[in-house]
Amino acid sequence: MLAVAVVAALALAVTASIMKDPRHGEGLLGEVLVSGDGRTITTLNSRTPCQQDPPELVASESRDSVTLVLKESDIDLRPQCNTIDEQITTTLQSPLGTRRLVDPDNGWTIAPFDQKRLANPRYLPPGYAPTTDVKWSDSSQHDLLSAFFMRDRNSGPAWTRFYHRAPEKASLSITQISGNLTVSAAGTPESIHGWAGRLTPDSNYTVTWTNGAYTFIVSTTDQHLHEAELLRIAKHLTP
Repeated sequence: MLAVAVVAALALAVTASIMKDPRHGEGLLGEVLVSGDGRTITTLNSRTPCQQDPPELVASESRDSVTLVLKESDIDLRPQCNTIDEQITTTLQSPLGTRRLVDPDNGWTIAPFDQKRLANPRYLPPGYAPTTDVKWSDSSQHDLLSAFFMRDRNSGPAWTRFYHRAPEKASLSITQISGNLTVSAAGTPESIHGWAGRLTPDSNYTVTWTNGAYTFIVSTTDQHLHEAELLRIAKHLTP
């Protein structure tokens, strides 16, 4: 069980923090997803597309472990353009199973989130669809909040899905964290499937609740997506 107080800024920072460049300081540690069949590994990466070719996520497999390596091209420092945050994947020769998933920078075990455990969003606002380009439409929120929440080797598995109204960038996210975070008293009390949660309206709306096994955070930077819609998304999030 994770004993962490969750305020509104921290709740938003969970989604923002995983968009940091995973090459800085902690290698690939961060959010990692393993597919239902155990063969596809997905993580997040930040790059500058005009300066480098897309990176390649490479898995080195042994009987007891799988080591993930991010192979990148050389960076041309002359062009300047905005970075993009995106999902990248690799396919294993055989299912991960009970093998350790290893960060080569420090030898730490990465705790991946099992895709079979993800709750299903049965309602999304009109026009919204999943996106693998996960940079927030309001990039200032990323810069402001990324310092509040940093994952480490003791963090439970987590995964965040991002949604957008095409052709806009991501402005809606759903985070699912293994463990029971203590939801703070900030915001308005709400009941999500009978579980106590909190709605925090601010410059962003955030709904946070726990069901004893997972903590969920539904968050948006879309100023046109009002709290009733955000609550509807939360209340239609089911296993």
